[in-house]
Amino acid sequence: MPAAAIAGQATRTIGIPRVLSSVAAVVTVGVFPVFLVGGLGVQLQHDLGFGAALLGVGAAGFFGVASLASRTMGWLVERIGARLGMRLGALGSALCLFGLAVTPNAPWLLGLLWVAGLPNSLAQPASNLLIAQGIPADRRGMGFGVKQSSIPAATLLAGVAVPAVALTIGWRWVFVIAGVIGLVASIAVPRLPTAERSVAGRADTARRGAGGALLLLAISGGLGSAAANALGAFVTTTAVEVGFSPSAAGLVLSLGSASGLTIRLCAGVLADRKNPNLVRVITAMLLIGSIGFALMAVNSPVPFLIGVSIGFGAGWAWPGLLNFAVAKIAPDRVASATSFTQTGIYLGGSLGPLLFGVLAEQAGLAGAWLAAGIAAIIAGFLLLFIRR
Repeated sequence: MPAAAIAGQATRTIGIPRVLSSVAAVVTVGVFPVFLVGGLGVQLQHDLGFGAALLGVGAAGFFGVASLASRTMGWLVERIGARLGMRLGALGSALCLFGLAVTPNAPWLLGLLWVAGLPNSLAQPASNLLIAQGIPADRRGMGFGVKQSSIPAATLLAGVAVPAVALTIGWRWVFVIAGVIGLVASIAVPRLPTAERSVAGRADTARRGAGGALLLLAISGGLGSAAANALGAFVTTTAVEVGFSPSAAGLVLSLGSASGLTIRLCAGVLADRKNPNLVRVITAMLLIGSIGFALMAVNSPVPFLIGVSIGFGAGWAWPGLLNFAVAKIAPDRVASATSFTQTGIYLGGSLGPLLFGVLAEQAGLAGAWLAAGIAAIIAGFLLLFIRR
């Protein structure tokens, strides 16, 4: 049966909203560990006694482990199916969140954060595969937009959690609540009536020729991710330094996350309707995002706030379009192909916060944000070498 017919049959049976809500929940839970730690950075550093560099090492380890495991997890998802992959990913993330809730010291926090990269690397290709199998072709831009909007949703919730939970009943309860959400998400993954597994067809000559495009997407995505992942890890810390209170810093993170979430959704919908050159759109977003990173280097609340909105709204709003582009290149092996490009994104996400943390301690947060902007510019120019 053709893939489009399979997707249509599955969607009519279980409904697009249920597929998208499940994908959003599982992906959000998958990145909760790293972004909750980043959003609660001020409280965690105070209680557990560590600096910005260790915060960067924690985020780096999360994405580093995910990068190393990504290809294997993509291979696994092709064989066990999207539903089981998503359920195992959400369950693993929930267990890690419960572990973070009882963190006694910084090494424990660091180790669990690194381990949490494994279930996240499983949930990502599994979610991409469920979108490819459960969403009609003319709605997949929206599908990937919703999926990738779950990541700024995680940072938005992390920002809200600071004044609402961390500063009232304690930061440990933030991880407990997130863990419960993970358990619910693992149970609620829908079963597709058909196409539980991806069928990897033999690559023809044209598809083999797309390997260069996938490689450039992986490299550029890695550089862009290196810049963007510093947002989730260091926005609240920088906000406090430029003059915001700890409570207001959490709201700044939420504002930026809301901006990124909105733009990701709108970009996905427009991609379905307008069928633009996705690579060129991503290029523009990265270059605009670099302006936001530069504004975040200004030691003043107003420019910083504008920079956060632009950084989230452009510099970190492109991943959904990137996954959509990869799914178009390799429609019969979505999990495998997206796990390949995701390896580069994870690697950048790993090295970015690590280098950012080191730069922040050596040259200050302003210098680190300027370096993030330069990385985004290089990522954008690399994409110019990809043909339509």
